[in-house]
Order: sequence, then C-alpha cells, then structure tokens
Amino acid sequence: MGKGLSLCLIVVLSSIAVRADEELLPITFPKDGGVVDVRSYGASPDDEMDDTAGIQAALDAFPNGNRIIYLPAGVYVVTGTLSWPAGDTPGAAQKRTILHGAGQGLTILRVPKDTQYFREGESKPVIWTGERPAARFRNSIRDLTVDIGRGNWNAIGVQFNASDQGCLRNVTIRSEDGGGKIGLDMGFTDEIGPLFVQNVMVDGFEIGISTKWPVNSNTFEHVYLKNQRKYGWWNYHQMVFVRDLISENKVTTIYNERNSWGSVTLLDSHIHGVDPPGDAPGILNQRHLFMRNVDLLGYREQVDNDDKKRDKGDIEKPEFIVSDTSHADVKSAFRELEKGTFEEVEGLNYLPVREAPQVPWGDPTKNWANILSFGADPTGNEDSSAALQAAIDSGSRTVYLPAGGNFLFEGTVEIRGPVKRIIGLEGRFTAKGEPVWRLVDGKHPKELEDSRVVVIERLGHQVGTESLMIRHESERTLVVSSTIGFNVEGKGSGNIFLEDFCGHINLTKPGQSAWCRQLNSNGKGTKCRNIGGNLWILGMKAEELGTVIETTRGGTTNAFGIFVHSNAGWEDGMPAFVIDNSSAVIAGINERNFNRNPVSLWVRETQGEETRELAEKPWVYLSK
Repeated sequence: MGKGLSLCLIVVLSSIAVRADEELLPITFPKDGGVVDVRSYGASPDDEMDDTAGIQAALDAFPNGNRIIYLPAGVYVVTGTLSWPAGDTPGAAQKRTILHGAGQGLTILRVPKDTQYFREGESKPVIWTGERPAARFRNSIRDLTVDIGRGNWNAIGVQFNASDQGCLRNVTIRSEDGGGKIGLDMGFTDEIGPLFVQNVMVDGFEIGISTKWPVNSNTFEHVYLKNQRKYGWWNYHQMVFVRDLISENKVTTIYNERNSWGSVTLLDSHIHGVDPPGDAPGILNQRHLFMRNVDLLGYREQVDNDDKKRDKGDIEKPEFIVSDTSHADVKSAFRELEKGTFEEVEGLNYLPVREAPQVPWGDPTKNWANILSFGADPTGNEDSSAALQAAIDSGSRTVYLPAGGNFLFEGTVEIRGPVKRIIGLEGRFTAKGEPVWRLVDGKHPKELEDSRVVVIERLGHQVGTESLMIRHESERTLVVSSTIGFNVEGKGSGNIFLEDFCGHINLTKPGQSAWCRQLNSNGKGTKCRNIGGNLWILGMKAEELGTVIETTRGGTTNAFGIFVHSNAGWEDGMPAFVIDNSSAVIAGINERNFNRNPVSLWVRETQGEETRELAEKPWVYLSK
C-alpha cells in the first residue's frame, strides 16, 4: 500500500508543477485567426464591473459557428448564467462553441459573494452548454477557472454537455466557502457524451461531479476532488471511464447508485478519506465497478459493494488494488477462471501508460503561419492541399487554419521539416476523394528535439463529407487531439496519441504503439485494427455495424471502458472483438440497445489453430 500511495502522490505533484509552469505564459491567438475576443463585446476584466452581458453577447454572435470565444487573462465578474447560443433554428442550438481562457489560473470567472441570482430560487449554473438530444457537437471549455464567492448556496459551477467530440480541459471549479450544489454537473440532462474531461479540479460544493442517464459515456483523466459536503462524485445510470482520480474528502468519494446499467471503470487513482464520519465508505458501489492500480485508505470501509445478490463482497481495510472487479462476470474463452476473479489471473499482458507529450504553445506573432497567406481557399471551392504544403515548408513551427473558413482537401500533403503543430482554430474542412496527410521524416532537422512531436488538433470536417486520412510513416510522435473527421493509419515506428478523437485507427506496423483517450468511432466497419502493435484505450464509444476492436499477428490491446451502442442492429456471426494469436485485456464493457437486436457474438479468439467464441456479454474479458 505504501509504495502505491507514494507513486500516486508523486504523479499528482508532478502534474501540478507542470501546469503551474505553463500558466506563467498566457495562451494567446493570432489576430487573423477568427478568434472572438469577449472584450470586443463589452466585457472588460479586472475592473470589478459586471461582464455577464458582454460575454453572453460574444457567445450569441456565432451560434453553431466553430468559434473560440476567448477570454484574455484577468478576472471577469459574472452574476448570471452564461448560456451557449440558441441560434435561429433548433439544428443550430448549443453546439460548436468553445469558451477559452488564457490559462487555468489566469482567466477567472468570478461570481461575487451573495449574488442574488445564485442565492434564491432553484439551483442555477454559472455556465450552461445545452440539453438533449445528443447533437451538442464539438462543445468545449478550456483553460479557465470558475470561482464562486461566499453565500451562493444554489450555484452550480458548470453544466457541461458535448456530443461525439468535445472536451472540458484545464478547468478549476471552486466554491470559496464550500457552498453550492454541484461543481461539474453532467447529469442535468440525458444523452451527454461521448466527451473528454481532463485536468480538472473541483473544490467544494455538495456534490463535486454528477454524471447521470444511460448514454453516451464520459471519459475523465486527471481529476482532483476535495471539500465536498455529500459525495465527491455521484453516478447514476451513466458509464464513466476514469483515470487518475485524486480525492481527499471527508465524504464518500464515489457513489455509483443502484440501477440497471451504470458502471465505473477506475484506473491509477488515489481515494483518501480525511477524518470521514464513521459510516462513510470510500466508494459506495451498487452496480458495476472495475479498478486497477487504486489506492484506498482512510475510511471505515474502503469499498462497500452494496449489491448483495451479485457482488463479490466489500473491501474493508486500506489497500492498494492492483486489479479488482465488483462482480464475477470476468470471462475468457481459453483461461479457466474458476473463482471468477481477476487479481489471481497470471500472465496478463499490461501495457505501460504514457501521457501525450506537450508541445509548447509559443508566441503566435512568431513562427506561426496562416494557411490563407499561402493561397488557401476559405470558401472550400478550390483544393487547399498545396497551400497547406507551402505553409508547412515555410519553416514555421505552427501552421493554423483560421476559423470561419471551410477548407477543401483533395490531395496528398507531407508533414515534414520543423513544423510541430497544425491547428485549426476550430474551423472546418471538407475531404474529397482520398486525401492523405503523411507524417514523414523527410527533411526533419533531427537536432530540433521539440520537432520530434507533431500535434494535429482542433479541426472538424463538414457534416456528411468524407474523412481525411492521417498516415503516420515516421519515427516522430504523432498527437491528434480534439478532432472529428480524421482516420489515423499507423505505418511508422513513432508513437501515436489520440485524445478527444472521433474517427477510426488502424495500427499496421508491428511494434508501433498507440494510446487513445476518448475514442469515438461511429462509422460502419471495423473501428480499430491492431496488427501486431500495442494499443491502449481509455474510454471508447462504438456505433454503427462493425467489429469494435480487432487484434491480430501478435498484437497487444488493453481497453478500459467500452460502450457499444448497437441500435443499428447486429449481424449474426459478427464478433464485437476479434483476437487472433494475440493478447487482450478488455475491461468495463457496456452495451445500450433499444431495438431488441443487441450484440449476439462478443468475442472470437483464436490461439494456434483453435478458435473459440463467446456469445454472452462479459464485464471483463481476458485473452489467453
């Protein structure tokens, strides 16, 4: 237990130190990037005047606009709810809007103490991003703090909703006196997700995080909870996939409420009770719970698995959990699992977990290139592939596609030289034919170590158009983040990181490794192919007909948190997971089906010349 606790605390302290250094330099954007500055709409930081109307005006100016609504560094006074824009039609409502600060500790939305709006009547959020249905595409909140002053007992910090691709990253939500109802509310409406929450701290409130309702799965990483009054995290009915949850609380950290579907998949976490009342368990689990590398200490009972008819029993003493599941439905086609347990199984192939490398943001007035300066057509009538290639070859370290345009790509582009980031400032592109962006070594100056990583981020394709292929053929590391409309093919030796990614991935180079966080694969056909590589996944949602993950030719797959939305129906004989002379650990497998035609074959595994199949859905599946 001591070793696990020490390791966990080192990780937390390192993460906090890194973010503190990054906050010294504010995030800024190029003036010709199409970014919307709230100061142009009347908001003015640091003058103690009410900025609610100005920020709201900036939000309302570009409904469904794929626009960054930017709040430069400073303190903004907020006395009412900031709402995502409705637009002129229901189809344009509360989507493709990004509220972006200059840094988690630099841009602060401040609710003054005893604000009447947040004291009286029903509970109200400081930020609200839209209700069901699941059409809140690409909504995001980044790099800011929501700071709620004393006496605002009915305040909710953020009610966040995104669909398919969207994120809440580098955000602090705090209540000065511990008051307020919920810090991060993701249970206020149904059909939230899939989405990605990363680097978030919630300090105070009755409930730190709320997740509810049966679709569409939520993925979290690097979450810090403290000073809650009732529960750190309350989950009802939802599928939540969590890594690196740090909780220091008097109250129960996770309440996974009894229902027919809810589940929690928890990795690499530290649950610490700080003088809790005698009857509060660290985790109150009434449904499915999977844990790996979790420190539990400080509570009378560390885990209360309160599903007496089905669960395997409680965890009473402080313990470092290497692997455990609340229920016995761990299955394997080739292994004998007499006790139905997980921790006793030997020979499982676990992959190391790596963080996506960070590329310094830099000064947008230096070494940033606008694709328009090289002849790109923002109307989407002419192919912009040559313009993008010229921008890459200009020697700039960052190439950007400004907001407000729709750029057509039909040809092949080589990502080479010193470029380290291709960023869409939330604009759109259209792919036509079979366009490919190839990450190659080429003329890459190897002495420039920070060019060993290339980031492609914050781009979305025009709805209904084809996907664009990113082909990794390099020794360099590729990071693809907050994108929709790309597929990734691994054919090189460098590592791949996908975060908040909507698309498919194929690893075709033996030995290549990929780490995926919040992978949303909607198209027909096989979603992920791992041909002899190493594939690690935290949180995946798969929709439309087709195998979810195929692992062949000696590949290794670790997938933690899978949601199969099988409403398109299922073909007899088609497996959800294929394992062919390879190894896999797949944990936290969930399905939602409302047409009475669910998955009929979950696993087809071949070892040597023998093939076995599993028709019954497992909660955890272990290959040979």
